[in-house]
Amino acid sequence: MFKKKANRYIALDVNEYILRAIVMTGNDIAQSAVYEYPLDKGIYVGDILVDEMVLYETLKTLIHDWGIKRYDVRFFVPDSTVMMKSFEHPIDVTSAKLKGYVEMELGQTIHLPFSQPLIDVYDFKPNDGEAVLFAAPSEEINKIAGLLDDLHLDPTTADVRALATIRFLEKTIGLEEKKSYLITEWSISGVSISIYTGGNIEFLRYQSIDTFKEKWQSKSDQHEISFMYDGELEEYRAQLMDQIAEIDRILNFYRFSLYKGEKAVDEIITLGDSPEMDYIASEMSANFITPVTYIADSQVQKFHPNLKSKHIPLIGLIYREA
Repeated sequence: MFKKKANRYIALDVNEYILRAIVMTGNDIAQSAVYEYPLDKGIYVGDILVDEMVLYETLKTLIHDWGIKRYDVRFFVPDSTVMMKSFEHPIDVTSAKLKGYVEMELGQTIHLPFSQPLIDVYDFKPNDGEAVLFAAPSEEINKIAGLLDDLHLDPTTADVRALATIRFLEKTIGLEEKKSYLITEWSISGVSISIYTGGNIEFLRYQSIDTFKEKWQSKSDQHEISFMYDGELEEYRAQLMDQIAEIDRILNFYRFSLYKGEKAVDEIITLGDSPEMDYIASEMSANFITPVTYIADSQVQKFHPNLKSKHIPLIGLIYREA
């Protein structure tokens, strides 16, 4: 959503629990530096920044410690704010001109539920007269962009997490054009769900998980942060099972409501930084007839030995052409 190309930049992922960054000083991910830092309660609620001053002071310290002053920054739009909308366009409007076309048609033939949106347009199959619009309210994106700017960093790219994840999957393990994939990415407090078929995103949704930050305790081990649940783990797992049941409803909606039983999801891909990923993958495999593929650390390290599954969105952000 912002545009600029640079070799020195930070791929930044931040939510209610943790700030995660890959610092690039060239084009080789193998030479990157990887950082994590646990965030105090109240800075974020879900994926929405509510205490800008505390985050400002936290980042100010980290910028000094990590030596990243005046770096460019690529970051994610809050998952909960993103909406996806397919639209038709005249055949003579090329992919390069689609964003301008959408901006001209906003409020006319293309309608969004918020004013002054920041938008990205993806034309998965050029010259077919169809494309997909991703939009988010500018307030939340400008909030983090303004904070970065105040810290003498340069926000250059705001990306959609689901697109970054798909970008990683396409360029590494590969996605077959004729198959439909339901992709789930799990964090402690939410799950991002998308359906991807032959270069086209057909469905996008973010669902929050009902949990309390104070029940999650962080532990630092050699610059890597892990989280443990300080409570009855089964109560949290019950929330995960609710989300798995909702995914089952989405599978049925896709097959029977959208495609009248003539098409179904062929494969489920699951990944994320949730401490319960092994449990989630096991329960999904047990509950769905559709094959479930869990992207574990070992699969990521075939391509990037210094990184793990939790870094997949950030790797996809690095893969993006700035």
